[in-house]
Amino acid sequence: MSKPIAIYTSYNIRYPASGHVLAELHYMVGLRQLGYRVVVVEESGQDWAPCYNPVKNEMTRDPAYGIERLLEVLRRYGLEECWCYVDSDRKYHGMTAIELRGLCRDSAVLFSRANVNWLDEFAECRKRVFVDTDPGFTQFRLSKGRTPSQSGYASPFDFHFQFTCGERLGKPDCPVPMHGINWLPTRHPVALELVPYRFNPAATHFTTIMSWSSRAPIIFNGEEYGQKNVEFLKVLNMPKLVGPILEVGLAGSNAPRAEIEAAGWKVVDPRIPTATIESYLDYIAASRGEFSVAVNLSVKARTGVITDRAITYLAAGKPVILQETGFSEILPCGEGLLTFRDEAEAVTAIETANRDYEKHCRAARRVAEEWFNSDKVLGDLLRQADLPAAS
Repeated sequence: MSKPIAIYTSYNIRYPASGHVLAELHYMVGLRQLGYRVVVVEESGQDWAPCYNPVKNEMTRDPAYGIERLLEVLRRYGLEECWCYVDSDRKYHGMTAIELRGLCRDSAVLFSRANVNWLDEFAECRKRVFVDTDPGFTQFRLSKGRTPSQSGYASPFDFHFQFTCGERLGKPDCPVPMHGINWLPTRHPVALELVPYRFNPAATHFTTIMSWSSRAPIIFNGEEYGQKNVEFLKVLNMPKLVGPILEVGLAGSNAPRAEIEAAGWKVVDPRIPTATIESYLDYIAASRGEFSVAVNLSVKARTGVITDRAITYLAAGKPVILQETGFSEILPCGEGLLTFRDEAEAVTAIETANRDYEKHCRAARRVAEEWFNSDKVLGDLLRQADLPAAS
């Protein structure tokens, strides 16, 4: 019996940073494990230079670097059979437009994780599933009206099922507008075999990788919702309280690196640990754990989201100390996964993780296995969308 086809729209060729690619790979491998033939599709969008080349640190129209990196990953995990990229000149790479349209017509599902891809062929898919990985930002953008799907933008209104990693959307204290959509809660999955447990008691630094301010603040109903820079400044002086044990891979040309280093943080170029999936996992394995603020929007709106990066740390057996977004109402916190709302709670969380470090490492892996295992997360998502999932 032939496997059902899942058209998976990705954002790997345009943005081949390995942390991001790994997050997408968990979905691809997870869908394959649940019995699907995965077809990876991406398109350029309407930007003049849509592709980021991290080696040259430039934006370009040429997708060659991203295609090469993606194919390396797909080959490694046996997913290279079917892929397609439609570039800025609307040239099809990997397969023809006719071949892609046929696969869409024969598919069981179109799976859109990042809403930055839309081709006319997608309308041929008889079931379309939208996964919102940017809760709050997705919905606030919709507040300007029902924008139809177009190149570079997939509207959730054009899908049959809409899921969100903001598991608290719809709660009375969460101001994110629902727009009449039945947003079903989900969370980032981890294909556990991709991230082995790696205990390293000699590790000294709690690390993270972040963008300082990747987009402009959003104003909704007179309230401003910002990026991580807003929250990071609230814990800027943490090294003075816990010692020089905090490290950040900091992206963003406007980030005040000198000020952050003067406060006692170790600042590294994020392009180094994210050069490959292996270097990214090695960076996490060499960390004592993750210490990270959340996006200001997620904190203020209490969306309940937890990042795919934090889940990777958990799967590797690294304690995660993460700013509260409301996820503690849903996930088990206190061992392996710890939360904070201010500096005092952050200090306590670090001291707690260090007090019985191996216990928290084991607990971190257990949280990943029990709450983020791709078989469970994606299996539940598929069943809610009335799609088959191999047991």
